[in-house]
Amino acid sequence: MAFFKRIYNVVATRYVARLRDDLNRYGLRYDDLLIETDVDVMTAISRLSPRERALRTMRLKRALDCELKHSWVPESLWDKQGNHRYLTPLIEQARKERMEKDYL
Repeated sequence: MAFFKRIYNVVATRYVARLRDDLNRYGLRYDDLLIETDVDVMTAISRLSPRERALRTMRLKRALDCELKHSWVPESLWDKQGNHRYLTPLIEQARKERMEKDYL
């Protein structure tokens, strides 16, 4: 069992590194890929500051532009992306509030 856990951890680590590289190539963060039709995600996005919402929109537009042009964001910008999970805490908070409201 420990053998499979080690293999899982190695594969997971490589997957996360590969995903981060792919997102950086397009100038995206992980939370930019979340589906906006989910109620909790929409609530979390509405709670973002106007500046962060504008930056998110710009990142999505830039990624679409890069995809259409078959190009990538310069590597000098890859490290400047910041936290890839900027929206996750807000989603968790919105989900807890919604579940609490539904429970009552």
